Amino acid sequence: MGESKALAHDSTRELSEDEDTSPRGHDGLWIQFLTWARWYPKEMNHLEKRLVLKLDVLILTFGCLSFFTKYLDQQAITNAYVSGMKEDIGLVGNELNYITAAFWAAYCTSMIPACYYLTRSRINIILPTLEAGWGLFTFGCAWAQNPGTIYAMRVLIGICESCSFTGVIYVIGSWYKPEEIGRRVSLFFIASPLGTMFAGYLQAAAYTNLNNTHGLARWRYSSISFLGYLAFLDVPHRPKPRFLTHKEHELANSRLVGLTTPSQLKVSRDIFRRVLGRWHWYVFVAQWILVDQNFLASSTPFSLYLKAKPDIYSVTRINTLPTIATAVSIVAALIAGTVADKKRNFWLPSIITTIPVLLGLVLLVIWNVGEAGRLAGFILTGAEGAMSPLTMSWATITMANDAEERAIVTASMNAIGQAMSAWTQLLQYPAVEAPNFRRGFISNLATTVAQLAVVAVMLLLTRRDARRTRGSNLSAI
Repeated sequence: MGESKALAHDSTRELSEDEDTSPRGHDGLWIQFLTWARWYPKEMNHLEKRLVLKLDVLILTFGCLSFFTKYLDQQAITNAYVSGMKEDIGLVGNELNYITAAFWAAYCTSMIPACYYLTRSRINIILPTLEAGWGLFTFGCAWAQNPGTIYAMRVLIGICESCSFTGVIYVIGSWYKPEEIGRRVSLFFIASPLGTMFAGYLQAAAYTNLNNTHGLARWRYSSISFLGYLAFLDVPHRPKPRFLTHKEHELANSRLVGLTTPSQLKVSRDIFRRVLGRWHWYVFVAQWILVDQNFLASSTPFSLYLKAKPDIYSVTRINTLPTIATAVSIVAALIAGTVADKKRNFWLPSIITTIPVLLGLVLLVIWNVGEAGRLAGFILTGAEGAMSPLTMSWATITMANDAEERAIVTASMNAIGQAMSAWTQLLQYPAVEAPNFRRGFISNLATTVAQLAVVAVMLLLTRRDARRTRGSNLSAI
């Protein structure tokens, strides 16, 4: 490992010897600012800073917009239902629930094979193509005239969306050094709460301003699609991207020597033995399930709590107060990701992040803490928003030396976690129990304690693996 790092350092130095390493040019001021803001290490040369800046723009712009529109769409289907879709196409009974279930079934079942296929394909072609399909089928929902068409479109949307999230995570893990991943994954993740925050506002604007424009009913403007063929990147060991110079592409590969392993061209016959024979799949999937559970209290239950008290909270406050918890999740994610990168430490930010969530749930379980205390409880649980990027970054770095395992495990985390939370929230937070979801609060308190325990397990196992790796390196000398 030491020789590999030295080789990467030498390659970086050789590549930059004939480069202008001074921060001049059109990107110079921006790079100077990001260096001042500690986004880049001060000792990083200008060529590498320029490379990382390009990676941030090319990967995160497409990734964040894609993730933003996905969550906007998931929220918009409910907003569309209450804005006229039910009457327009004749939905009855629990058909909204069935439409949602059809989407999640397609999304979760296709995610693992789709993400494994990504390791064998041109990701910069596959993901934008799926994005185009996603946009086409969401537009198909806008023209649907019957429930059957909505069902079909939502299934196809689920398939196209299945590897959007983990595909971007896979690309981030393929281009960045371990100490750069936490902040990037955090930036990517905050697109989710932003999409949730903006969905209601955009739907309200569409309802007010776009009703029956060009013959379309107001709910048909709820879907958004975004194409990214020009911007997104494939993994670095494949042909040079159009927006990187040859030296930048060489540097991108050389600086990762000994840190990541590229995927193979042929399907590995021992992939399931490797995945199931290591602890990564079991522990990271278990943690992701817990994290998805602990997200619940700060979202829909908070809104239902407020709505159950119309004598205290106006419609405006019912819509705006939950965004405070969302803002907490965004700030917590950014701070935790930055600390994790700077300190090269994931376990401590994970514990610190979990503590306010634990306190918030204790307040909600006790319940008799006054109105301000209950509001504080819901808002504090928003800090759970930092746990997703922390856990995903930890998994990505831990499995850096096996691209296939990394793709399968991260896809399994998302697929199984989403599948579990899709039905457990019906048991934990049934709307009829508002405002006091005692069963949900107690169960989330238990899963938050379990989350802390799994952080300890991950710490022990990663340290054990590090000791074994050092031992094997010494024995090879």
